[in-house]
Amino acid sequence: MPALRDPAIIRSILSTDRAWSVYALGDLAPGFFERCLWFQPRDGAPALALLFSGFSTPVLFTIGEPSAIAAMLDEVGCEPALYLHVRPEIVPVLATRYRIVEQKDMLRMVLDAPAFLPAPIEGAERLGPADIEELARLYDDGKESREVPDFFFPSMLDEGVFFGVREAGELVAAAGTHLVAPAEGVAAVGNVYTRRDRRSRGLAARSASAVVGELLRMNLTTIALNVSRKNDTAIRVYERLGFLRYCDYYEGLAGRWARPSHAGS
Repeated sequence: MPALRDPAIIRSILSTDRAWSVYALGDLAPGFFERCLWFQPRDGAPALALLFSGFSTPVLFTIGEPSAIAAMLDEVGCEPALYLHVRPEIVPVLATRYRIVEQKDMLRMVLDAPAFLPAPIEGAERLGPADIEELARLYDDGKESREVPDFFFPSMLDEGVFFGVREAGELVAAAGTHLVAPAEGVAAVGNVYTRRDRRSRGLAARSASAVVGELLRMNLTTIALNVSRKNDTAIRVYERLGFLRYCDYYEGLAGRWARPSHAGS
């Protein structure tokens, strides 16, 4: 199956569900699009499979009905391992072709902009490239508890929106973005972390609120975030800011079986 290269066709399919497709829409931006392989069913059904090669393990994202995704997966390729970013109904389709090694229950939330209720942001400072070492030290605080933010890269401080709160000159809380794509009108909030000894003081809400306020000032129309379904505290913080629960999905690792169990399904 040849890869799809027309951004207009890709965008038209992704735009049928912008809240779910926020990361994929961001991948249409220069610098990201070149690392993407997009596939569409041969019959032209409104479905896509994306393989993003920006990480050591390619990321698989899908949109569309399971039957359309199944038809594509047998032709997309034989990657030995994938990092999954898929809706629950796609997991049975993948399970016939891949061993699901790790599966995280996740929740996609999307901002209801008219309902945005900003937290007090006094003391929240804009962070930039000069703050990378301090931000890295803050995130390292989560190593012991395995709470280090996923998918943080220093380049995000150049390209995204980050705010933090300092106490006694030390960065104790921060929030930022995984992506900001003004041309597509989308952003994904992420990299939210509060030092373990400074929690339950509203610092995460303060930092995240400053980030969301800036994204709204940029007139972005779709602002979303990902959170573990087990993280009730974070979900409540985001709901108070105006985020709505949009859909369940799964992240995780999958390894290819030697051969698909029933190719052409």
